[in-house]
Amino acid sequence: MNRTVRDRLRAGLLLGVFAAVSGVWLSQAAQQQTTFTGNSFRIDSEGIRLSSRGFEAGARTHWHRHSAQLLYVKEGRLRYQVEGQPVGEVGLNETVYLPRGIRHWHGAVPGQALTHVSVTFPNDAGEHLQIEWLDPVGDDVYGSIAR
Repeated sequence: MNRTVRDRLRAGLLLGVFAAVSGVWLSQAAQQQTTFTGNSFRIDSEGIRLSSRGFEAGARTHWHRHSAQLLYVKEGRLRYQVEGQPVGEVGLNETVYLPRGIRHWHGAVPGQALTHVSVTFPNDAGEHLQIEWLDPVGDDVYGSIAR
């Protein structure tokens, strides 16, 4: 992947994270800092949870729901589905946003392992939903991606 495309994807990821948490983050007043030229301000990320998870080829979660989540593909390819929508896939350096409380599943594509970074966001009151684990994703659903 060339540098321009990679830089655009990274910028898109940062923009997606910022957009997803703009209602949650607490902005501080602009302050002049000696290590910056011009005005700069800090955006706090209180309550945001960050983790990484690996999946063997074909491994996937059960259906579940939880707080809003942004998944970033660090290695491999991710297959996912939001209930009522078609199965989708995203690749290296791409993201998927899953809204709060939406029933969904995600995991690796067949034949390729996956590592993703998960960013979960609290609601405006700073509260996270507990993960509610539901039924397994059958092979018929997992394999139903449109070609």
